Amino acid sequence: MADVIPIHRREERVRFARSASRHRISRDQIRHVIANHRVRFQEPPPEGGAQARSIRTVYLGDDAPEQALEVMAVEGRDGELLVIHAMELRPKYRKRYEETER
Repeated sequence: MADVIPIHRREERVRFARSASRHRISRDQIRHVIANHRVRFQEPPPEGGAQARSIRTVYLGDDAPEQALEVMAVEGRDGELLVIHAMELRPKYRKRYEETER
């Protein structure tokens, strides 16, 4: 069953792949970043692998304690967001995160 969270005045269904917790970011932290992101953009899938075909939606933002995080999701089978990745913000996204005003 998918969680339903508000994202900028609309509700979005969200599910979590096992890989989403790999870096020990909690589901609550992930939900907070998705609902309150500072930056959202899409990027192409990485090359290789059959699972690497979907365009990723990347959310950059702070969790409730103000830790900068990156969260990646793809569209699930039923149109929901399927979160596949979450971790502390990496240098490759830092500039884009910092250029965006709060």
